[in-house]
Amino acid sequence: MLLETESRTIHTETPSLYEILVETSPTLILLPKLEALINKEEPTLEDILLTCSHDEGLLTKLTRRSGFVGNEEQFAKDILFKKGLGFLKSLAIRTMNQEIFELPLGLNGMSTQLIKRRSVILARFLKRFVGDLDREPDDLYLAGLLYNFSYLTYEHMVHAGSFPEQTFEEVREACTGMTFSSLSQIGFEPYVTTIIEDSMRDLYETRNPFEQALFRIAKEVLERAEQSNATLGRGKAMDRNLLDATGYSEREILHSLKELSKNYKGATNVPWQR
Repeated sequence: MLLETESRTIHTETPSLYEILVETSPTLILLPKLEALINKEEPTLEDILLTCSHDEGLLTKLTRRSGFVGNEEQFAKDILFKKGLGFLKSLAIRTMNQEIFELPLGLNGMSTQLIKRRSVILARFLKRFVGDLDREPDDLYLAGLLYNFSYLTYEHMVHAGSFPEQTFEEVREACTGMTFSSLSQIGFEPYVTTIIEDSMRDLYETRNPFEQALFRIAKEVLERAEQSNATLGRGKAMDRNLLDATGYSEREILHSLKELSKNYKGATNVPWQR
């Protein structure tokens, strides 16, 4: 009887966020592994194949997305001897963008298209400030891309039955903690996960106030425009304390966000040099 009860408990246990991400986002799991491989002194063909082996169809997916004609091993050789691991990382990020923003429920008026657009704009926005920050451009991009990931966590956990459907704000703190823990477990850079962890703290209690101020300004501007279907920047002025923390003017920030929004599907990754 005890064994039957234990078996039933295990069977009905809801999956963790980490388990959900392993199942639904193989390229999200791949990225930290690729970073470690890039830092390896002399990576081999076997290293590339092993790095992608956590998901059976991942290498095939990457091969097709790259437009490469050939089998998986030939693709891995092309990466190792011609294109380089940096190309594979860039390809993985683009592939990941097609995976991670799929919302299972679409609650609170949010859609896959909306959360993806907002996240990609934030990623490109922070990357423009590479001249102000002693960080790798990819780290800036990923910090922006994953800044809103707590909302995705919320929908995944409601869908999995971890907590009943409620508004996101009611469980935002719990979702932020889950996101931080899971992305840390996957192996993302502490810089990226710290920005997520600090996203609910007072600005000057955070470890990266410049980035946090930029994200909070941009997020509010984008959300306000989405909700009212209005032009970016209409209505409420930007928070003066947040602007002061960036050292940029409202006009400069708004100009950048307008350009990125207008060219969302175009090439908008040119760094912003003051």
